[in-house]
Amino acid sequence: MKQKVPLSPLPIEEPTVAEISTIARLDNIELSQPEAAELWPAIVSLIAAAGRTHEFYQPLIDTEFDARDPGAVPSSADNPYNAFIRRCNIQGSASGPLKGWTVGVKDNIAVAGVPLTNGSALPPFVPTLDSVVVERILAAGGSIVGTLNMDSFGGGATGVTSAFGPARNPLDPTRSAGGSSGGAGAAVASKAVDAALGVDQGGSGRIPAAFCGLMAIKATHGLVPTFGCTPIDHTIDFITPIASTVSEVAELLEVIAGEDWRDPQWVRGPMRKDEYVEAQHDGVEGMRIAIVEEAITEPESAEVVSETMERSERYLQESGAHVERISVPWWGQGQAIFGPYVAHLVGHMFRTEGSIYGHMGYIDSARVRSFAEGRRSQSRDLGPWVKCWIIASRYLHDKYMDVPFARLHNARLAFRSRVSGLFDQWDLLVTPTVPVTAPALPQGKSSIPEALSHSPAEVAFNTSPLNLSGHPAVCVPGLKDDDGLPSSVQVIAGALQEYSALRAAFVLEHQFNSEREAGSP
Repeated sequence: MKQKVPLSPLPIEEPTVAEISTIARLDNIELSQPEAAELWPAIVSLIAAAGRTHEFYQPLIDTEFDARDPGAVPSSADNPYNAFIRRCNIQGSASGPLKGWTVGVKDNIAVAGVPLTNGSALPPFVPTLDSVVVERILAAGGSIVGTLNMDSFGGGATGVTSAFGPARNPLDPTRSAGGSSGGAGAAVASKAVDAALGVDQGGSGRIPAAFCGLMAIKATHGLVPTFGCTPIDHTIDFITPIASTVSEVAELLEVIAGEDWRDPQWVRGPMRKDEYVEAQHDGVEGMRIAIVEEAITEPESAEVVSETMERSERYLQESGAHVERISVPWWGQGQAIFGPYVAHLVGHMFRTEGSIYGHMGYIDSARVRSFAEGRRSQSRDLGPWVKCWIIASRYLHDKYMDVPFARLHNARLAFRSRVSGLFDQWDLLVTPTVPVTAPALPQGKSSIPEALSHSPAEVAFNTSPLNLSGHPAVCVPGLKDDDGLPSSVQVIAGALQEYSALRAAFVLEHQFNSEREAGSP
């Protein structure tokens, strides 16, 4: 690994004995003044050692494609659906599988030289490093042409918590484009970009795709590196290709998949990836596919969603698959676990200044400092869901000794095991992506109660469980309702079985497209 020159010194002052007592109380440690004085030399020694980080060499990360355009905030005329936070134009390689592609990225994915906001009102950070996925897109010939609108720090499913206002659905601008990657959905649906990268942390990539009539794939946990992405937690973060066709999301997944030494979620071993586009030739004949009843009835799905599931069942059967409807009584536990669990994860992420300890990925120290300064100086500007999560996690930690988190985490492990167990009998599971079509946006600025209520947990009923379990999922648009708004079907596979999920996705895409071209509803 290449090395670079040492860092500049980081001046760290010694705490006084009185400060040690005050700091100790933050972790419920009561110190007498004499004891504080006795501990002081050892504490000062540890702090002084931490202050000598400038003596240590750091790994060198080169940023390629030096022609960096920091971009600019677009005018409303150039941004009719409020999809972009910033437009830029960073050209990639002169050749490669993405040559000629224009790609937008959610504004929590680092693009060197382009201000990053996380959809919040906190001061933007200008990265000096590209995220791994941006590196790979540029190397494959694609161009990064903008950073895309999102709910503040990923806190929402409909876009209303964005400091820049919600992205609007190009199919009906009075409707939500989804969240938290709403800008990604709006940019692709309006054809402002060829493809986009969302970040799915509970459905945040699949929900915009569903609301905007697009394709998306959330790959197996660890397959797509998340270095450079602002985390909620490295175990539930998934960078998610969104595009107009299954072939395009498969092509983009081929480019961005694969291990990287900087990745905080990587299990430190080779990650198998396939030629995903080739799945279009294989069909589903002989596959065993289960449709999960509870995913349709709990909560009750809109009529067009139920009809889409019936149509999907028929299409898959006619294409040679063995399809059954099955009952999975515990399916709803995934969403029930996710809500309070994510509160703990977000609280931990903020208290570690966005780095989250306990992983072997690379940490951008400049980004950590910017995050810490911003959230301390402008905490009033954090989004309402982010505030709720941080406060709830602190309360449960301090009053109940973090026992709720331990139980939720273990419940997550059990849920993941139960989902994996379904693939002992079935090759694929099929559910609605979301139970409804795109909801109407509030008129004007949302109050806190409106912002909180506009992202009901039911929207992520079928998406958030798969962030807990880590299984891959592809979503494909289905039938449209009387208002012309699309429904969406979700195809779920076993770990690292993206190819299998894409086989069914290609079949469903073809069948639904054929029906639409024939003029059927």
